[in-house]
Amino acid sequence: MSKRRTAATSRRSFVKSLALGAGALAGTPGFRVMASGLAPYSGRLLVTLELNGGADVTQLCDPKVNTPGELKINHWADMADPGEAGNITFAPVADNFNFFNRFGADMVVVNGVDAQTNSHETGRLFNWTGSNAEGRPSLSALHAAANSPDQPLAYSVYGGNTTRTAGLVSYNRFDDIGRLRELSQPTRSSWNPDEFMRPELEILEAQRLTNESVSALFTAADLTPRQRKSLINFRSAREGREGLEKLAELLPQEDELQQWEEFQAGDNMFGSNLKQQMQGALTVMQSGLGSSADLSLGAFDSHENHDVIHDALYTHLADSITFFWDYAEALGLADRILLVVGSDFGRTNMYNDGDGKDHWPIGSYMLMEQGARWGNRVVGASDELHFARRINPNSLEVSDNGIIITPAHIHRAVQQYLGLDDFAAQNGVGIQNVEDIPLFSSSLQTRV
Repeated sequence: MSKRRTAATSRRSFVKSLALGAGALAGTPGFRVMASGLAPYSGRLLVTLELNGGADVTQLCDPKVNTPGELKINHWADMADPGEAGNITFAPVADNFNFFNRFGADMVVVNGVDAQTNSHETGRLFNWTGSNAEGRPSLSALHAAANSPDQPLAYSVYGGNTTRTAGLVSYNRFDDIGRLRELSQPTRSSWNPDEFMRPELEILEAQRLTNESVSALFTAADLTPRQRKSLINFRSAREGREGLEKLAELLPQEDELQQWEEFQAGDNMFGSNLKQQMQGALTVMQSGLGSSADLSLGAFDSHENHDVIHDALYTHLADSITFFWDYAEALGLADRILLVVGSDFGRTNMYNDGDGKDHWPIGSYMLMEQGARWGNRVVGASDELHFARRINPNSLEVSDNGIIITPAHIHRAVQQYLGLDDFAAQNGVGIQNVEDIPLFSSSLQTRV
């Protein structure tokens, strides 16, 4: 885990080294407008990070101490009190202290979110589409469809099980961002990018003949509307390849790619490529070829040996999110990104016989943005045994006459914040019949 940096000079040096390691992506000559005429996407960016398996937020952003007369909810509470970073309280485990002290001002924590299920599949569906029924797009897909539908990598998926498009946009899935180089250079040898698969003159001639054939087909008198649409899609795909060639120039070299990381958690060994996922997503966004990405960190389904597993995973999470924001800043993207962190649901308010915790419907989100005017806030709450509490949807204060927050409320608020709600409604996938909550207010929060 990187040590917390407080000196401005140290931070600038670190960011500069990241930028150099990424190939000095910012300001790459000739990349303002793609040769096809399609300008690189330059608007707001959305990244979702799924904590796959059901993360215990009582050991992260909704800390709970033990209640006399009740089963023990957390072992850490025998030795310590919750920590505080501004208005945000956190569990004093893993590297939470450094994480929340650095990023608390740039986030809103949403606690007491009821996924209304203990099923992984339904929990993921609800938390990432805002609906517990099929037919709605994920938040990432909706953002890409509304903002960059014509970009060749509009919506990129690097991990997780949250991908839903509702037919609004296509997506590209990458398990290894090294494959991005192969995708972006289809005519070059995969073992030697400096060599072409065929003589370069042959490739250029084949491309010339293809362009002539497509142009001739467009002038055919008997061309049907369906055929014309197919030709337009084909031409768009070919034009998109020019942007992909630029992506190849921006991709980090093999020795600069973040590597698979392994870490011990008790008797368990875990592995993660989360930082490489982040590196791939941010590189694509820097290229202007896409606007949304899904990331994932798994292994949170800790039915045994719960504490050591979550401690190791949360330490890695803090390290990885620190890497994410430093890398985004190095690429000049940090002020455009909304990062949404969530999970399937939470974990039980007690340990089982294997010193693990089982499935529990109440969880949390963390929403992060650099310099967020709405940061340093907590919305929603759960009681001492981690049952969701009702809140007034207008004031956000705890109220017996209020509402229970569900993922639908979060999605409705985020859609409005990102300006996606009208697009969603026009395409029949809007979030309806839920209350608006001032999730992004700069002054309202839930106090308990």
